[in-house]
Amino acid sequence: MRKDHHIAALDGLRGCAVAAVVIYHAWPKVLPGGWIGVSIFFTLSGFLITTIVTRDHELSRASLTIFWRRRARRLLPAALATTIVTVAAVAAIDPDRLPGTAEAGIFATVYAHNWWSAATTGGYWEIFDSAPSPLAHMWSLAIEEQVYVFWPLVVLGIGLRRALVVGVAVAAVGTWFWWGNADAYYATPFRFGEVLAGAVVAAVLLQRPERRVPLVLALLAAGVIFVLSATLSEGDPFVVRGALTVLAVSAMTVVAWCATATAANRLLGAAPFTWLGQRSYAIYLFHWPLLTMLDTPPVFAVLATLVLAELSHHLIEWPIRSGARLRSPVRSLGGASVAVVAVLAIVMLSHTELGRDEIAAVTAAALAETQVATTGSPSVTVSVPESESGAEPTPEVEKMGVAETTSRTSTTMLLPKVHLSGNATVMLIGDSTAFNLRHAIAGWVEANGGMFVSKAFPTCSPVFDADQYLNWVNAFGSPEGPCRPEVGEGADLVLVVDHGTALMDHQYASTGVTYDITDAPLKDAVRRSYESTISHAARVGAQVLFVTPPRPLLREIIAHPDGFAELSSRLTVYGELLADLANDENVNVLDIGERIEDNPNRYPRSDGLHLDEATGAVHVVVDLIAPAVAFD
Repeated sequence: MRKDHHIAALDGLRGCAVAAVVIYHAWPKVLPGGWIGVSIFFTLSGFLITTIVTRDHELSRASLTIFWRRRARRLLPAALATTIVTVAAVAAIDPDRLPGTAEAGIFATVYAHNWWSAATTGGYWEIFDSAPSPLAHMWSLAIEEQVYVFWPLVVLGIGLRRALVVGVAVAAVGTWFWWGNADAYYATPFRFGEVLAGAVVAAVLLQRPERRVPLVLALLAAGVIFVLSATLSEGDPFVVRGALTVLAVSAMTVVAWCATATAANRLLGAAPFTWLGQRSYAIYLFHWPLLTMLDTPPVFAVLATLVLAELSHHLIEWPIRSGARLRSPVRSLGGASVAVVAVLAIVMLSHTELGRDEIAAVTAAALAETQVATTGSPSVTVSVPESESGAEPTPEVEKMGVAETTSRTSTTMLLPKVHLSGNATVMLIGDSTAFNLRHAIAGWVEANGGMFVSKAFPTCSPVFDADQYLNWVNAFGSPEGPCRPEVGEGADLVLVVDHGTALMDHQYASTGVTYDITDAPLKDAVRRSYESTISHAARVGAQVLFVTPPRPLLREIIAHPDGFAELSSRLTVYGELLADLANDENVNVLDIGERIEDNPNRYPRSDGLHLDEATGAVHVVVDLIAPAVAFD
């Protein structure tokens, strides 16, 4: 490998990687594992950074300042433009999402988006089951920039060989610490293994440029990448339990072949691949905001991405990168970054989202208005055992803009079924869906003179109770201890709101076999957990009210390749399980799933899954939950 030689095949490999990512985001069913393109980017970056830093150090003793100045010229202009334009577009199109987008923009600008994403509610879930934030993809650029700072310091500080030893230690510790934890996807030490794989290739070829990778081995590695790209969903537990290591080794082999084989340049060095590769950075930056914000078929967003990437290449990136513009890039781009962060901070702080007390107050005010406007008993949908209803389901009465619908497993009741004393204590149990409802429920309960206790935790499955939490793992890993609480003294009503239970896969820890709610092992485990909750509630004289979940709205956030059909079957089985539990005289089921699905404007879920706290959650509590419970 000549030190001054540009390798067209690597451009082509980069083009294939970005194409896989775009296809995955635009048409997830076509390429369920297209997210693997990001893994290839990491390995390519490791190879190129190590080669550049070592080469510059050997030939000219170039300072790290020069290296970072080149990186700033290459990366910051398009990234800042993407952040600024995206936040401005959100402000114009959907102002309610402006605070969250501005906050994401701040962390994207300072290249800490991955850690911020892992720390915010939902964490890794955001990738495939949470907000289609127009800046959600910036996490990977944050990891790359962190590597650009850390790795050159180590290589030029202690030499390449010792640096590789340090790199192995970092990757090993990261793998050990985050193994099986879904947030490993965002963790720089865990993902550093993919970067390190590229660095190893660079080290070998810099010392032994005559080395060649056999074609058979390269084809085998490419086959592994292709098969995983076609089959491995991002939500599969295998992703953080070994898949990324397999991908790193495979990508390392392909990168080495591209860097040394003449045939690679003939194949991947073809014009269409290199065109994509040379514009891959802009394509990656632009495609996701366009897909999430344009109300058009994905093909139009993809075409717009390619056009904008070409314009960016000629008008922004290359002129700045070549020095034709911005003679002082560190000062100019650094100042621009500080300015962007300052403006976004002002935007975020001036549009602060409502907190607990504000949402509770909004809920209480809406309840008071509803009570004044209501002249008769409101119609609510409550699932009851067939023997108690004794009648065929009838159409629901339209209320507060809710269209008529026929519920899946429900019958219309004209009077609330659950009766509580005026000073009753309501305990909320559940996962992130319940967590998003907690403030609105607090407002409802406290407006009626009751007390509210929230025991809802994101990612907390029913099987993570005291008896079973060691047995199960879901996409987020397993908790350090039980997160599903027992019902304590003083509770009068236990409100159970779960979503992941019905939709998510769970893995039995001892065997590694994965199940969903339609499979007997998981269904039985959930039943045992719910029966335990019912038993504890009965012991303290509390009633239990289960609330059914809706389906997700957007296909982009579905982790299951079979799509809505599979999710519908899971929800059906889950609903049947709850209906069976409702045979207990202290247990009721409130079936609100379809009403939320059928009325997205009344019950908005900007992330396609969780009810927006200040709007959708409030309306669900006021329209559907509150009428089903009477404070006497």
